[in-house]
Amino acid sequence: MTSLPDLRTRRLVLRPITLADTEAVIELAGKDFQVARWLTSFSWPYEDGSAEAFLDTVIEQDPLETEAVFAITLGGVFIGVVAVEAPGDLKELPNAPTIGYWIGRAFQGHGYAREAVDAALDWAFKAFATDVIAARAYEENTRSRALLRKVGFKPYSITERFAKPLDRRVSNVVVRLSQADFEKRRVPA
Repeated sequence: MTSLPDLRTRRLVLRPITLADTEAVIELAGKDFQVARWLTSFSWPYEDGSAEAFLDTVIEQDPLETEAVFAITLGGVFIGVVAVEAPGDLKELPNAPTIGYWIGRAFQGHGYAREAVDAALDWAFKAFATDVIAARAYEENTRSRALLRKVGFKPYSITERFAKPLDRRVSNVVVRLSQADFEKRRVPA
């Protein structure tokens, strides 16, 4: 089984998520509608035990076969999650791993999400030995779509997903990032 490394950026440490992160997940996303509303899998209102159930499905599993979930930490404080799901999540790009992320509202607007996404992408291209990584964001989530665009993702298609917090289907923009485009963006001109 593959184990996840710690990923270090200028300000952050991304480490494998653990059961000790349960309360932080609940407080920063599970109980904050302004975060949960952008996620398809969170129930609203928060259902007791759902954070533990989620963590049980990813901890002690092979992250290259299921989902590699990193806790984003700032000075040792849990501030969010970045995850790379094994290929198969998106029927539009079935062979591509899919990246997703969220940051607690108190930590938004400081570039932490982009920093974490960059680090996770660098790891994922190598770990999955892939030439492309996909993502999706609600069509109306302009902040997330802008971050993905800045990282180099390009529009691929539109799909719909059921969003538990909103209790309805929502339009999602599917985007893709080639390894060549990722590397080109990282090399200073």
